[in-house]
Amino acid sequence: MQSVIENKMLSDIRFAVVDTETTGLSGTNDYVLQLGIVISRHDGTIEEQYETFVKRFFWKPGRLGAYKVHGIKRSDLRRGISPSEMVATLKNYLHETIFVAHNAKFDIGFLNGEASRLKTEITYNGPLDTLKLSRALDPKRVNSHKLKDVTTRYGIVVNRPHDALADALGTALVLPHLLRAHNITTVEQLTSHFGA
Repeated sequence: MQSVIENKMLSDIRFAVVDTETTGLSGTNDYVLQLGIVISRHDGTIEEQYETFVKRFFWKPGRLGAYKVHGIKRSDLRRGISPSEMVATLKNYLHETIFVAHNAKFDIGFLNGEASRLKTEITYNGPLDTLKLSRALDPKRVNSHKLKDVTTRYGIVVNRPHDALADALGTALVLPHLLRAHNITTVEQLTSHFGA
């Protein structure tokens, strides 16, 4: 990770803001169905957006509670890419960027599960968790820190909640607000908040 941040200003850092939609809640036993990635800067500038479904031939939407959350159908997955292509694509986006997610531990668990099944590993620079950043501003937990509530607090509209790209975009747009709220203006201050 040193090369990603070494001798850089905060304005030089690129963030890979990631969200996944999955078959359930276990990174070991469940699978990624959709991946959304937004490449952004600390000021909220969006440089790139990427989304894909992941082919799953066993997915039975009507039987799983996850379907009620994200509504992903078999027809969506048929136009997806293979798990190995998804992991390779993710690795390319994570190169030279700081990994960001809302509840990063959840997404990292699923992405590591996918990588493990493929006998490979994913390197995460950071990670930076917007859920933790939000909670740190509210130690008594007066407010909800679900992504939809955090984005609403900062006046950000997420048009398709529980869509991987829409949630990644919402997270990318809320990130600069959280950085400002924590008075993070240097790379050193940023690194003190790393960890999933």
